Amino acid sequence: MTANQNDHRHRQRSAPLAALEAMRAVDEQFSLQEACGFLYICENEGISLRELGMLLRAQPHTVSRIVARLSTGFGNRASDLVEARTLHHDNRVRTLHLTERGRTLCRTLNSIIVQAVPILDDGEGAPAATRSATGATWASASA
Repeated sequence: MTANQNDHRHRQRSAPLAALEAMRAVDEQFSLQEACGFLYICENEGISLRELGMLLRAQPHTVSRIVARLSTGFGNRASDLVEARTLHHDNRVRTLHLTERGRTLCRTLNSIIVQAVPILDDGEGAPAATRSATGATWASASA
């Protein structure tokens, strides 16, 4: 094994995997679909269940399960990260909002993303504009 291959085993976790690990610290059974749902709610607080379903490309029953899992009231599998509120002018529409625990996790995820480490760091041929301040090579968006 070359020294370069060995370095990759000990380097810092990439942002997407670090974010998923932070979510799994809240609940070790956090699924990738639940993580995506939570991230969409972080980005779009006040989003409706229908809008979340469109973003996730998921059926209504799947969205309901995800929201129940992220909310309170789902037995021992509830995460208490999100709460669903009914709109005062239309009882049929429920919007999704972060709880204080959800906001804390969002801040943690934001800090992970701000300190992003590239998923692929081959060190070869990346344009200078894609290098971080520490000199790490960032994978090109066009690759």
